[in-house]
Amino acid sequence: MANMFEKYTADLEAGQKNIEKAVMADTVAEEKRTTLSQSLTVSDKKTLKMMAAERDTTIAAIIHEWVQEHLEEVEK
Repeated sequence: MANMFEKYTADLEAGQKNIEKAVMADTVAEEKRTTLSQSLTVSDKKTLKMMAAERDTTIAAIIHEWVQEHLEEVEK
């Protein structure tokens, strides 16, 4: 009989690998990083966390992507 926690453990390990991959992708960037403190609603934070999990990335990466997409509007 298989251990009832095997699937849970496998899911956690896969999730950890995805987190490590996302963090490594963020740290590979050549630009210097800084910290931004931002006040969000609880629902906005949950939404960002869910988006990041679905994309196997970080909230910082999602924000960076948004900035890059809207950079053209600022440069006009």
